[in-house]
Amino acid sequence: MLRIATATAAALALAAAVANAQLPDPLHPAAPALVRAELLSDVASIQPGSTFRLGVHLTMKEGWHVNWTNPGDAGLAPSIAWKLPPGYRAGIVQWPLPERFVTGPLMIFGYAGDVLLISDVHVPPGATVGGNVELGADVSWLACAEECVPGSASVKLSLPVEKAARPDAASASRFDATEARWPGHSLAWKMDAWIEEENTLVLEVQSGDASANALQDLFFFPYDPGLIEDAAPQTVSAQPGPGGTVYQLRVTRARLPAGDLTRVYGLLVAASGLARAEGPAAIEINVPVTRR
Repeated sequence: MLRIATATAAALALAAAVANAQLPDPLHPAAPALVRAELLSDVASIQPGSTFRLGVHLTMKEGWHVNWTNPGDAGLAPSIAWKLPPGYRAGIVQWPLPERFVTGPLMIFGYAGDVLLISDVHVPPGATVGGNVELGADVSWLACAEECVPGSASVKLSLPVEKAARPDAASASRFDATEARWPGHSLAWKMDAWIEEENTLVLEVQSGDASANALQDLFFFPYDPGLIEDAAPQTVSAQPGPGGTVYQLRVTRARLPAGDLTRVYGLLVAASGLARAEGPAAIEINVPVTRR
């Protein structure tokens, strides 16, 4: 589900950013695009009854970024409206783990460089072999640096329908690299969450494996905006436990919350230790919050 910022501070910041956006001037040449959008697939052709990956690839100008599904303190998540032939069904958009951008007192969640937003698309069994199918999407975003500029594009892709799908190794590799940055399951981890001293959320994490690698630089990205102070430091403590190290991540609750904090729902990201591979990784968590 695509989400937009609803917290008061985020809304005010976004309104100011959009009000100051540099909109096109018909009397002067257009500036180079801040974001370039294109539609990609992981196959060279599709076959009836199959499922393939379709993705909107956004490439940002250096120094600019677009938002994650929860923008943080200000911004707006990219929006994708698929335009597919009858019978073709697109799944939910998958969001890779985001980065953090500090703009003055604000903490923004999003992507710099480029990002590939992927959906699985099911081809109807009755798709006609021998022709081409036209796929498209209407995409909108907010590109931000010191200011924010709204943008949009309609992207298209034509793929042949054949008896057997033809792979596209180079494109599939790009999709696979993006999937490697999707959050994993939290089943291997023991989770607990509670409210401490009214304004602090405590998230407790334990692997249950005494030989597990240490978690480094934990950070919680909530799916829903306006529930925590995004720019406040998140502090981690660690202590030995019966089945391995127990980590406690303390997160400051929002001063003006957009809703009740009844569940910890979002991404837990670590610079290392959450996955066997080296580098940052994330797990999706959904844990009820209690009071102590």
